[in-house]
Amino acid sequence: MDEKRLEDLAAYYDGHDIDEDIDRARIQQQKPVSRDEVMIVSSIRLPKTTMDRVREAATEDGTTPTALIRRWIREQLELRERAAASAPSQLDLLSQLMHRVVREELEEAGLRRT
Repeated sequence: MDEKRLEDLAAYYDGHDIDEDIDRARIQQQKPVSRDEVMIVSSIRLPKTTMDRVREAATEDGTTPTALIRRWIREQLELRERAAASAPSQLDLLSQLMHRVVREELEEAGLRRT
């Protein structure tokens, strides 16, 4: 703020009583935020061209770049979680392999029919 603007503001408030304004002011009560809803600030570095593309996409979606990035992160995490839930674990794969090997060995030994 420049020096002239500061002087104008000081002169205004020196000459005006703002007690009534303060009395009329109401503190806005905000609802409590749960621990899961608390927003954490995290800084990421993106190439300018990438950030320009994000801004364009956000404008097309009618949102802000940060809201769009948050949505994309949530969507990717949900995709990973669904993929992890539906993909067999390493233990499942090992168990299937062991069953196949034992079945084949039993069949070769004539102890099991195909």
